Amino acid sequence: MSSWLSEREQRLVAGAEAISAATPIPTQIVSNGEYLPPPQSETQKRVERRMLELADVSSKRLGLSRRQFMQTSCGMAAAFLAMNEIYGNVFEVEAAEAHEPELMLARAQSLAGQFVFDVQTHFVRDDFKHEELLGLAAFASEHWNPKMKEEGVSSLARYKFQNYVKEIYYDSDTSLALLSGAPFDDPSWWLLSNEQIVKAREIINDFAGSRRLLAHSVITPKQPGWMEEVDKAIAVYKPDSWKSYTIGDPLAPSKFPWRLDDEQVMYPFYEKVVKAGIATICIQGPAATRLREIVRRRLGIRNCLGYRQGRQGLAADEFRRVPFRAAPVPRVA
Repeated sequence: MSSWLSEREQRLVAGAEAISAATPIPTQIVSNGEYLPPPQSETQKRVERRMLELADVSSKRLGLSRRQFMQTSCGMAAAFLAMNEIYGNVFEVEAAEAHEPELMLARAQSLAGQFVFDVQTHFVRDDFKHEELLGLAAFASEHWNPKMKEEGVSSLARYKFQNYVKEIYYDSDTSLALLSGAPFDDPSWWLLSNEQIVKAREIINDFAGSRRLLAHSVITPKQPGWMEEVDKAIAVYKPDSWKSYTIGDPLAPSKFPWRLDDEQVMYPFYEKVVKAGIATICIQGPAATRLREIVRRRLGIRNCLGYRQGRQGLAADEFRRVPFRAAPVPRVA
């Protein structure tokens, strides 16, 4: 499997921030560098044109530039309206919401009590030293949210427990979160140990007086002692579900890739977790739908969930490099 795009593939794309229309919702498929994105379809071009037309009309009514309008809730409403016109009546939105901010405010207030479950969250342990992660916030502050610069993007404190609590539970509408981790061949890259994940669950839920945080235990098939760690998790940690990557290591080529349908490696694990009553497994990386169905039907796993199943190769240095968003370069007629 390859790492990121080949040199040839990179010549076929450009940064999405540079060539994609600044619409509230993307109007073409972009890539984070793991696969070659397809060109914008004719239907997607129609959606984009309609978004821009609606934005031009409504921005003038509100005394805003098109770019300023696109950053408002009315701009989001215009995007939904455009998609409804092209794809059919999919989104619940009224035409007036594209130019009357009061209506959008009323909608936001009416949805304030909705249940929001963030199914994959992370923070890093206090002694985590890899400052390569800082590129994530630097990129986000440059391209998406300039206000982050006021808070600072040059310290790993942004990725640690105190800021995690602030952003998940105080600065957002999250009702319930799932704290996850990731396996690495290099132990220094582990974000949190399984023990630290469940300790965080205990702290948050004790403070809240209710169930606000769920916990993964990360499994590492083929690594030495991995089944002993599973036994400990069942007996001591009691996770809400399991997490792993079939590629072994999400940042670099691993010595420990595995398959969901490996009868010698994985079937004893499935039998163990079904017996323990913790039969939800979250897989990140290339895990074909067919293989997940085998696990569900043949082995009694209630839920075998796939994160980021569009992945087609190893995302080497995914966190160590500046996040990359690529879109196909338009062909010149």
